[in-house]
Parts: sequence; C-alpha cells; structure tokens
Amino acid sequence: MPASCRCADRTIRKDMFARSLNFPPQLTATFGVAAVLLLAITSWASATGLTFGEDLLRWMESRYGSAARDRVVALQQLVEDGQRESERTKLQRVNAFFNRVNYASDYARWDQKDYWATPFEVLGLNSADCEDYAIAKYFTLVSMGIDEERLRITYVKSIELNEAHMVLAYYRSPAAEPLILDNLTARIAPAGERTDLVPVYSFNGADLWLAINRVEDKKVGDADRLSRWRAYQSRLMQQMAAGQ
Repeated sequence: MPASCRCADRTIRKDMFARSLNFPPQLTATFGVAAVLLLAITSWASATGLTFGEDLLRWMESRYGSAARDRVVALQQLVEDGQRESERTKLQRVNAFFNRVNYASDYARWDQKDYWATPFEVLGLNSADCEDYAIAKYFTLVSMGIDEERLRITYVKSIELNEAHMVLAYYRSPAAEPLILDNLTARIAPAGERTDLVPVYSFNGADLWLAINRVEDKKVGDADRLSRWRAYQSRLMQQMAAGQ
C-alpha cells in the first residue's frame, strides 16, 4: 500500500478572494484559494479514453526506460481485458493496478506544489500522489467502457491525516451510494462507510458537484471551470498522439 497521501500542499483556510468569485463557502472553508482557483473558467470537453501505440511505447522507453514501457504494456493489456469484464471487476483490477505504484509528493517528483501527472507519467516514474492515483483510475475505467457519468474525481478531507485528499467515486446509478477507490486502501467501500473522509466537491469531464454529505451531492456547474483539468487533458492527448 502506498504511503499516506500528502495532498495538503493546499492550505486549509478561508479565503475572501475565493468568496468574491462566488464559489461555495463549504469549498473555500475546507480547501482555500489554491483549490478553488482550479475553477477558473476555460473551455473543456468530455474525457477521452486512453489510446496506445508503438509511438507511445517508444517514447516511454526513450524517456523513462524499458521497465516503464513494460508498465504501459501491462496497462494496455488491463484495458483490453477489461472490455469483457463486469464493472465491479474493472473497479477492483484498476484500483489494485494503480495502488501498486509508489507514493511520492509533487515536490519530490516535479519540484512543484501541485502537478497532475498523466497515467503515462505515473507509470514512467512509477510514483504518484493521491490526485494522480484518482485521475489515472478515472481515465483507465473510461477506457474500459465505464460511462464517465458514473465516475467522479472527488476532493475530500481526510480526518485521520487532517489534510486534503483525492479519491475516485463510482456511482452504479445517479441516485446510488458511491463506491470509493482510494490509494490508501485496497478495499473498495461504500461512501457511507468511509467515515474517515469528509467530501467537499467532485467533478468529471462533464460536471461539477458540491458535496452535501458522504452519500449525496448537488450539481453546481460544469467542468468547463476546471482549468487544470483542461490542461491535463491537453497534455495527455499530446503524449498519446506521438509521445511528444
């Protein structure tokens, strides 16, 4: 199991600037301006699945080495096998696949306060932080045929760690209690059982939701507001196109 996710580079505090932008007070009170500034308005489109090819594999080997290429080949096989599996099996296999990746902070890997690594960067370095685990699982499950409307990348506060954290939530139906995929545990548990987590907001390629409690949430906007999300998708598409 990866070491505790240290995603608390974002200071947990209230911020008047964020309030002036009319973001929900629950979000600003918990994550402060560093998180809500992700909501700067930009253009965005729904998430695309991962694609693989020889150019990508050559780029991985050239940039990160043969072991990294092998990890991407294993991911490709996981995605291909997943087309024939049940959604529960897909969740279990993807959660286990990425939870094997070593934990490392953004400062340690990228010398940045907050960097969202693509699945290929994660497998290249064989390291991730909580955001990277959650987003890599999201794109992999979309690639395996799970509708992105059933998946939400979710910011939470970890009570035990007393810091910000990110997980992936899976909704079997819009009104269902979500299942939580977390790099801190191999168990995929219903949200109501994760009393150690306090949800704040979630998003996918289409929409943004503000948490009401551990099970319910309310749609408050679209994912067009997530500038970091858009930049991430652009970088991912460039890597898939030709390993550039």
